[in-house]
Amino acid sequence: MLKKIISTMCSFSIVLSGIFSITFIDPEETKASSYNNLAQRPFMGWSSWSSIRKKPTEQNIMAAADIMAEKFQSHGYEYVNLDDYYQLDWTTNVDKFGRWVVDPEKFPHGMKALGDYIHQKGFKFGLYVTLGIPKGAIDQNTPIEGTPYHAKDIVDFSKKQKVSFNFGNMYAIDFSKPGAQQYIDSWARLFASYGVDYLKIDGVRNQDIKDVEAWAKALKKTGRPIHVELSNNLDITKVSTWQQLSNGWRTDHDVEAYGTPTHTNWKKVSRRFDDVAIWQPHAGTGGWNDLDSLNVANGSKDGLTDGEKRSYVSLWAIAASQFVIGNDFTKLDNYGISLLTNDEIIGVNQSGAAGKRLLKTSTEQVFYQELPDGSFNIGLFNTGLSTQTVTVNWKELGFKGSATVRDMWKHEDLGKFETGFTANLSSHASEMIHVVPASALSVSPSSGATEVNPSKITLKWESQSSVNSYHIQVATDPDMNKLISNQNVASNSTSVKNLDNNTRYYWKVTKVSKGTEELIGIYSFDTSSTIVPTAPDWVMATKNTNDTVSLTWNPVKGATSYTVYRKKVNILGSSSYQEIATNVTNPNYEDKSAESGVNYSYVITAKNASGESKQSIDIQTDNHQNAVQLAALLTGFLIIVFLVTFFRVRRDKANSVERKVLKSA
Repeated sequence: MLKKIISTMCSFSIVLSGIFSITFIDPEETKASSYNNLAQRPFMGWSSWSSIRKKPTEQNIMAAADIMAEKFQSHGYEYVNLDDYYQLDWTTNVDKFGRWVVDPEKFPHGMKALGDYIHQKGFKFGLYVTLGIPKGAIDQNTPIEGTPYHAKDIVDFSKKQKVSFNFGNMYAIDFSKPGAQQYIDSWARLFASYGVDYLKIDGVRNQDIKDVEAWAKALKKTGRPIHVELSNNLDITKVSTWQQLSNGWRTDHDVEAYGTPTHTNWKKVSRRFDDVAIWQPHAGTGGWNDLDSLNVANGSKDGLTDGEKRSYVSLWAIAASQFVIGNDFTKLDNYGISLLTNDEIIGVNQSGAAGKRLLKTSTEQVFYQELPDGSFNIGLFNTGLSTQTVTVNWKELGFKGSATVRDMWKHEDLGKFETGFTANLSSHASEMIHVVPASALSVSPSSGATEVNPSKITLKWESQSSVNSYHIQVATDPDMNKLISNQNVASNSTSVKNLDNNTRYYWKVTKVSKGTEELIGIYSFDTSSTIVPTAPDWVMATKNTNDTVSLTWNPVKGATSYTVYRKKVNILGSSSYQEIATNVTNPNYEDKSAESGVNYSYVITAKNASGESKQSIDIQTDNHQNAVQLAALLTGFLIIVFLVTFFRVRRDKANSVERKVLKSA
């Protein structure tokens, strides 16, 4: 909540506390990012609202944390957020200090126990609140914790009720009255006692700024770093205030398609294109634009085609929006998981640069992130109803000469392009590319490689004019706080020695001229891997019409190649796995030796110089053939049963006749 809430005051806070209470907030004092040191990058996590909505329970939130740990934690997701409807109806039910009461049927062990469970999984715990004071507190005139004041002392009936999306009856607070701030303080302490790490404040409007300021002060006093997200459809003309008071702000209405059988639809998603462009200048370290949740992993329930889902994730990534999953974790599909765990796309989202719009027509849009190292992440989108080409020209990005291009969805290097790049896209489809101009910063022996020799690397950058020297810093964190090298050099390259294996390093170069420094760029590289890689998290297999099978899996950090294994599967059993491809450098493979009418199961392993991973989970091609085989076997079985029964009946009848003949004789 407090974007830089105390950067300038932190040395005075201990002295001031206990001497007198401050009844105003200096804008600089309330910046959330410096108070809680959070949101250095957009937060990544899961929220209960899109799928669970009004029926959260202790059991289903804990189950979500379990699945987050299994499938998403290794990709950087860290927040498990419980949204609305965890509380009783506050029009009649409040605690002894006038705050919401947790529903004991839904959460029999309480919020603290839930927070503890989430923390034990290695995640952060998120919760929800709306502004104001509930009707139940006013009707019961509950005391305000730690004060001689009561609810009726601080309510302001002259103002309309606060925006609330469930029970209503949250009344305005007059923050000029004694006890008002202390009431919010008590609520913040309650949330802190639960172990809350994230707070979504809903229903925020321009007239609620004093309420949000009060929450900023209250959360600061808890001493607990709590990420604050403001919702929803905030006014951009007040963006400087939202930046001062929070770590993120919703730029539009909910992405959910209420009143329909699906989570969302293309109309809800595509309206965000303009949001991204308009709000882009206001995102940055400490506070990010929030486009709402990602609903791409529940199959047809999401209401989108596969191409639309990929564009959805691409737009959120290039925008550096908060990256929060909204799907039902009990019904995940592999395609959706592949979208949400693509580490290259996640890297775009976490780059620290909110994408700018380069091109907009009635049927196409292009967004780009310009990175400190001189490279670009670019999203090309076909927003029209028919297939078309979408082009980005290098000169429009401000550089001349050739550039190398990488497809980040497919994890494929596409080669060198002289003047630009064109993608052929179907309706509502997109492509995400990484573009490295020939003049961009580089690492030798290979830029960004996982096999850089840590004994000695060479850093290079484009020579600058009017420079006295270059200042080079190397660190193990992107904010350059954990420095391992700090030097000034005269030329446009330098060497660094004695680095560790299995480590990502960041390097920053600035030019020094007449005593001032100007940033040239920040870049990163991975040193060589000496640990056996893990197995891929997921694998997808698609049988094509020509009987080939297309395989895709997530790239594994530290892997230099992959091996593909296959076995035949039928209704009677299966054979053993056989290696069919080795030294596969990209996380995709087309099995062209698949036999027509045969089903297969595949597993993938990852390799590097240190060894081979365990096998991935197995994935089978469609089971149509198995179904045919099963039907044939059942038919054969029924025929055999019929024949056996028929001949038994005839035999029994013959035996009966024979007995009658013998008897009569």
